[in-house]
Amino acid sequence: MSATQSQQKGKFAFDVKLVAVAIIALIVGVAIGAAIFGGAAGQAPGAAQQAPKKVYTIGFTLPLTGELSSIGKIWEKVVYLAIDDLNKEAQAYGFNVEFKAVILDDGTTPEKALQNVQTLAQQGIKVIIGPAASSQVKAVKGFVDSNQIVLISPSSTAPTLAIPGDFIFRTVGSDAGQARVLATLAYQEGARKVIVFHRNDEYGNAFADFFKKYFSELGGSSIDVPYQTGLSDYAAEVASLASKVQSEKVDAVVLISFDTDGGNILSHAAESPVLSSVRWFVSEGPHGAAELKAPAVGAFAAKTKLLGTRPLFIGNPLYEDFKKRLKEKYGVDASVFCDTLYDAVMLAGWAMLRAGSSDGNAIRSALIEVAKHYYGVSGWAIFDEAGDKAYQDYGVWAIVKTDGGYDFKDVGVYERGSIVFTAKPYP
Repeated sequence: MSATQSQQKGKFAFDVKLVAVAIIALIVGVAIGAAIFGGAAGQAPGAAQQAPKKVYTIGFTLPLTGELSSIGKIWEKVVYLAIDDLNKEAQAYGFNVEFKAVILDDGTTPEKALQNVQTLAQQGIKVIIGPAASSQVKAVKGFVDSNQIVLISPSSTAPTLAIPGDFIFRTVGSDAGQARVLATLAYQEGARKVIVFHRNDEYGNAFADFFKKYFSELGGSSIDVPYQTGLSDYAAEVASLASKVQSEKVDAVVLISFDTDGGNILSHAAESPVLSSVRWFVSEGPHGAAELKAPAVGAFAAKTKLLGTRPLFIGNPLYEDFKKRLKEKYGVDASVFCDTLYDAVMLAGWAMLRAGSSDGNAIRSALIEVAKHYYGVSGWAIFDEAGDKAYQDYGVWAIVKTDGGYDFKDVGVYERGSIVFTAKPYP
């Protein structure tokens, strides 16, 4: 690439970002107006500095410990980056406001998530981002609906939670879409009879049901094998899986897991000759987890030609800029749902500004309108009638050998009903 081409590419990415920001400015700046904010845009020079800043607080319930802790710790850095960006943008447009985050750890449990949501509500917080897991979202749904609290999950994907008219929004598409992609991937790669080894919870059960439906439509058959969640070790479950694989003579295993359980399962599978002799296909849950970069798991992935799917907006320069800034500022790589978390923060902030009040119904209505015009690091944020991301692309990932060990790499995309590989996953 020439220096001129490089400059043009950089200018394109910058111009796209300016367009996205300009759209938001039109929505919030024009639609709301200075009169609502009392110290925002349109005031005489010096007036905003004299008035105290209006503080908007966004609550977060994140999995800093527990089964999603590997990605939860990365998400915490994403929140810091997003809040900082949100403050800079709001102030650049003349709003005399400050956004603050209150982050609570939910341990990836439904009980703790509900407790966190109740604690944040007691503090008067009307917008909460999280929790991560669908089982947790299900646990808090009744409370947020009855108290008119806007809740935005960046990663809950269970189709059973796609309910119109409630106060729950998701900046990612439901797994009804991803299950189709994973079924297509497995079938296209030659799998005809598979075991779906999945979490026995809201996320895993719904994903497995939809996978079975779509895989059957393609001509394949699947055997449902749920496993108990929350275990410290899955050696016994993996041993049972190996026996099932051998007795049923399947040609692939489809793993529907989170990060820590997925890493543990794959580490034990790597020690099994039976499980090392079949193909493996994986959901988005373990993507980005450090456990999957271990040499034993990396070698296992290469041997079984492991491939996974994940929500991913294809060809987005804003996402590339986001990944770069996250790495430069906090030294972490963007994992699964980092982009949807970042956009959830931005959408929440601008919706609160547009609503101009702490009324949950007003914020809910504003969020829907802001999302119609917001293009962020995860792409278009428009919600469908159930409050889920309306337009969701999916990518295919692998675990590849690098000079420094093993790492995740996007190797394909889902287009028009089939998988198109953009890079050779394995030798």
